[in-house]
Amino acid sequence: MPLLRHTYNYPTRIEYGPGAIADLPKIIKGKGLKRGLLVTDQGIEKIGLAEKLRSYFSEQNINIFSYSDVVSNPTEQNVVDATYIYKQNNCDFIVALGGGSPIDVGKTIKVTATHNEPLEKLDDSKGGDKYIVNEMPPFFAIPTTAGTGSEVGRSSVITVKSTNKKTIIFAPKMMPDIAVLDPEVTLLLPENLTAATGVDAFVHNLEAYIMDVFHPIADAIAKEGIYKCFKFLPIVVEDGNNVAARGEMLLASAMGATAFQKGLGINHSIAHALSVYYDTHHGLANAAVLVEVMKFNATDEKVNKKLASLGTLLGVENNANSVISAIENWLVKVGMPTDLKNIGVKEEDIEGIEAYAMEDPCKPLNPKPVMPGDVTKIIKKLI
Repeated sequence: MPLLRHTYNYPTRIEYGPGAIADLPKIIKGKGLKRGLLVTDQGIEKIGLAEKLRSYFSEQNINIFSYSDVVSNPTEQNVVDATYIYKQNNCDFIVALGGGSPIDVGKTIKVTATHNEPLEKLDDSKGGDKYIVNEMPPFFAIPTTAGTGSEVGRSSVITVKSTNKKTIIFAPKMMPDIAVLDPEVTLLLPENLTAATGVDAFVHNLEAYIMDVFHPIADAIAKEGIYKCFKFLPIVVEDGNNVAARGEMLLASAMGATAFQKGLGINHSIAHALSVYYDTHHGLANAAVLVEVMKFNATDEKVNKKLASLGTLLGVENNANSVISAIENWLVKVGMPTDLKNIGVKEEDIEGIEAYAMEDPCKPLNPKPVMPGDVTKIIKKLI
């Protein structure tokens, strides 16, 4: 592999540090932009963070219009409604404030504001990226969670109405122009969401690392992201006001999304299915299936060796079983489930969950081939 030709891409401009959110409107004003759409959700509105950001824009005499109804698993209707506001008010930029959902919606508005194709046609698994060709407006992302890493990603995940499936929309130009990583913005995140989003970041790094793809740069970033999550997530779960640890988790989240340009695997495929069937929080779903998915993948020799190599990072022996046990104990420590008992998976849904997971775009990239019946076996061990 080192002798073959490869092309690598790395992410956008990052503004990191406490107070960085207040500097963003000044930066945007310096670009000559005047009318923006703020994309967020009701939770961010209720804690006053969206209003604080609007006040920063007001100080710079920049007009801001808002769409605040993004749901936890963002839908096509979110995109349609927000795009309407963007166009009606002749906006010239987009800023997203929130977790991965508002940021994914914001990235998708970049596309729908400048393209007429329906989202179903833009499905990346069907080659939809070839239709995303027009210039798109500037986009700025401010994550309030340390989880998805969407702020450094070139794609979004939106549930499309016609198929009721989570659909990946991808194009290099969807990358945010600036990602603002301000740890103070994440201080108000409650303990359960801190844990769930942090586990999402961990799984991004872990799945990226075990992918059977030659990308040593991404592997190095993923290992650092795994280490940061393992070390700092328990700290921020116990003490949500630890700004330094919050910052480390924001960096780990961005690392995960940078590394998973290698791909993600069946852990995400099953989590996507659980979100569709039960509206389960994505990070919580990832946590619930992680241990059994690791055991499944560890039967592959290459994956086994990669998992074993993480032992030193996690403070255990360099073997796969020890690493899996350490991760299981870590999940328990941060209050995350290690099975599906409390999610309410119904026996009659398992066949449909497997079918959804098998069609999910992450499934073909899993380092161990996933055969019919494998997902069912994993789920039945967890319920």
